[in-house]
Amino acid sequence: MSHLPAWAQYIHHDSSEFYLSDISPRIGASISVRIRVPAEADIRHLLLRSRPDGEWNRIPMAKTSAVNGFDWWAADLPITMRHNNYCFHFLTASGSFYLNQAGLSPIDSPDWFNFTVLGDYDAPAWAREQVFYQIFPERFANGEPSNDRPDGDATLMGKPASQRAWGQLPDPFPVSRNVDFFGGDLQGIAQNLDYLVDLGITAIYINPCFDAETNHYYVIRDFDHIAPALGGDEALRELRQAMTARGMRLILDITPNHIGFNHPWYVKAKADPESEEAGYFYRHPDTGEIEHWLGVPAIVKLNYGSQQLRDKMYRAPESPIRKWLRPPYSLDGWRLDVANMTGNYWRTQGARDVWLEMRAAIKGENPQAYMMGEYFQDSSDHLQGDELDASMNYQGFNTPTRRWLGLGDLGATQNYAYADRNIFPSESLGLQWQQYMAAIPYIIALQQFNQIGSHDISRPLRVCRGDTALVKAGTALLLGFPGAPCIYYADEIGMDGGHDPDNRRCMPWDENDWDADLRDFHQRAIAIRRGSHALQQGGFQLLHAAGDLVAFQRHSRQEQMIVAAWRGADDSPATALDMRLADIPDDATLTDLLTGEQYRATAGALELAGLAHGQALFLRMEA
Repeated sequence: MSHLPAWAQYIHHDSSEFYLSDISPRIGASISVRIRVPAEADIRHLLLRSRPDGEWNRIPMAKTSAVNGFDWWAADLPITMRHNNYCFHFLTASGSFYLNQAGLSPIDSPDWFNFTVLGDYDAPAWAREQVFYQIFPERFANGEPSNDRPDGDATLMGKPASQRAWGQLPDPFPVSRNVDFFGGDLQGIAQNLDYLVDLGITAIYINPCFDAETNHYYVIRDFDHIAPALGGDEALRELRQAMTARGMRLILDITPNHIGFNHPWYVKAKADPESEEAGYFYRHPDTGEIEHWLGVPAIVKLNYGSQQLRDKMYRAPESPIRKWLRPPYSLDGWRLDVANMTGNYWRTQGARDVWLEMRAAIKGENPQAYMMGEYFQDSSDHLQGDELDASMNYQGFNTPTRRWLGLGDLGATQNYAYADRNIFPSESLGLQWQQYMAAIPYIIALQQFNQIGSHDISRPLRVCRGDTALVKAGTALLLGFPGAPCIYYADEIGMDGGHDPDNRRCMPWDENDWDADLRDFHQRAIAIRRGSHALQQGGFQLLHAAGDLVAFQRHSRQEQMIVAAWRGADDSPATALDMRLADIPDDATLTDLLTGEQYRATAGALELAGLAHGQALFLRMEA
């Protein structure tokens, strides 16, 4: 910005381990906070400003060292509360400036964007070290044909269930009503764990497995048992045992927002309006009828104004939220479906209350359990350390990255009239990444659930219009970005698919049907992620977002890594990355971990030229 001095762009701080002595302190502790400032900055005073108990506290910072043209300033920050917000106040010869997570500004901005250290926060620290794999269980592998659902086993909207041959394309919803079944089950997942281990996967997220009417198992009729067609309770126990033997983590999907139309609670409520169960549901303020989720007849919305429902869902020891976290199933966490709507209806907007209570129940069973909610929208107000541990990071990573790769916004993938089919500018991609990261504590950003494909959106290959080079670029950005990356099943072998249910095709197990080169790229990139301390634990700094090139740095106490991707149709022109932004000195050597090619910083820049269409780089600075 023109109103900032020239040296301002080189100031950097984030709430990662590179700048804080402890990113997860206990209340009562004091941590060291440091910041990097260009040596030529005309700093008269630099203050670390916090707001304990609602009142400003200004702590003078002191220079501690001078390295490579930068002064390092530091101060101790007392951790006195659950949420310890802070910013930096610069007093210079040219005026005052303030630095928060949204950047440097001459104005004193709202505290919402301040850096935050969470005190006494039980972070699921293991999550940031994982590479997840999402499995739609009905379509991954048929491990036990004897439990396949017979024709007519369920009926939805007049459509009886039918058993289909593995590998046939799913029928669209108006034809199938989501009761076409292919026989995938938990036994099939257990039998193919070695495939996932070979790929580099360390954790699995599985869509709902509870007994339900539909092939996606979101129309749940029993939270207490795994669907017989998926193998039943015993199959989950055996899968958990097999995954534990391989050191793998497991999270399941549950629907706290709604149940299916054949669930006993709904059946009882309809039969007896005076029953306890009748209070589990909302009634339309005009008609008095029990409210269905978004008007879908098969799905009934739950009313958390009922204290008895809260007991049934998560407070009682045998509630499903708690039960499945205990042995012999020992889930490592939950993906909470439709989290954006849970507890919210008309005048009753109770999501925060529900998540506060549910967090206490979940963490009471396992303080390290991962509590991740589905949000296609902004979820930042629920990601402040006392509710969810993470969200499905659609707005913060998934959606803008897909728009940068090619097909447009979510409206475009579903052919809505209001779709934006324009390619997303690199500048906009960088800005959206930064803004959503700025709205949450960085320790939460490190465990956000990031994907470029899922069961609710078209597959990456469709987004990229069949261009596997762009799929590779998107995968590299996914694995380089702060958070917990997740690969949607079969994306690694080049599965195509549009909007659901086309994105829920059967996994092909004939290797002749795989894109072997794409799978090899996934395997190599996953290995880089798993072997990099910076990519798992490091801070984030955007270095370049213009034209068709994006590049960012991840930096930790052990490592500096630059991740870059080129989407241009032709080889890239010479582009100089400003190495002063990254605090990388001249003559430093950076090695691309994908190819082994070496780059050298010269005259304050790292020149990238001749990158092929879709080429990505993982550049590690050599010691």
